[in-house]
Amino acid sequence: MKIYFVKAAAWTILTCTTLFFTACSKDSININIGENGTEEGQSDNGTGTPDQKALITFHASIESRNMTRSLSPMRKGITSSIYAFKSPVTSLETPSAEGIYTTATVGVLTGVEGYKMYLPNGVYYFYAISNNSSTASAKFVNERSEPLNNGVDYLWASNKLQDVTSTQVSMPILFQHCATQIVFNISAGSGIKLDKLVSASITPANPGATMDMITGEITPSTTYSTETANMGINGFTAQYIMLPLKTNTAMPLTLQILADGENTPRTYNVNVLLPNGELAGGDSYVFSAVIDGNSVSFPNVEVLGWTEVDETGKPLYPSQKPD
Repeated sequence: MKIYFVKAAAWTILTCTTLFFTACSKDSININIGENGTEEGQSDNGTGTPDQKALITFHASIESRNMTRSLSPMRKGITSSIYAFKSPVTSLETPSAEGIYTTATVGVLTGVEGYKMYLPNGVYYFYAISNNSSTASAKFVNERSEPLNNGVDYLWASNKLQDVTSTQVSMPILFQHCATQIVFNISAGSGIKLDKLVSASITPANPGATMDMITGEITPSTTYSTETANMGINGFTAQYIMLPLKTNTAMPLTLQILADGENTPRTYNVNVLLPNGELAGGDSYVFSAVIDGNSVSFPNVEVLGWTEVDETGKPLYPSQKPD
């Protein structure tokens, strides 16, 4: 448990153990003591008073779902939805509070149109959803989301059994990736010189899967889509974010490459076997793709940290090296 007693002027500050995002024990944080020894706070347009409700503020970071990584603050301009449910939770149909937030500054969530979340004292479960973009987050009916699409970096976070006992609580939101990412680092084999990766396309998972709000898991598809998807390219690195997939059928991949000073791109159509028959949610699969004459081989595939991309899906860096 972490408790802060903050007194005006030069009063003592007492601290205890740190609030962890995934902790299952109750946590109390940030108790602000005013000059007269009472709790300070402000109401939100008459929706609550300091004696009745606590103002909940949020700051957000992102990490890879299935790997221990250093955290990175959520970048500016990202929209997310946050839901609060009072314990014990018997239904996810009606949250105690819900709001849409955006990162007005890096890592700091600000309510859209001035929204502020106020909650009566009690124990709460918090869930957060984002597309890791400026677009609106997926909508939920009870604990299941609406049908989801490929090409979206779905994020999820939970903060369970949080004890709200003060007038203002600053809460960390640790987002994790829920979709899956496939990356190809392309290099030349013997007897060929690669000049440019012109395009790359794959056949992704069939869309329409849903997310569980409690776990953040997206049900994997077992079939491929009927439509291909263009991958984002930076140098000789291509990436695509899609819904999780579980199948022993190889994934179609098409590469167009300029090589050996030629003016017409060469087209390579290959089938890529999935490691252990799946592309799991939260994982980034990095394939080494070697162009050798008229063939493409995949000597290595690793699960690495998420490859960061821009708004168009283009990798921010031309390659990703193993840790």
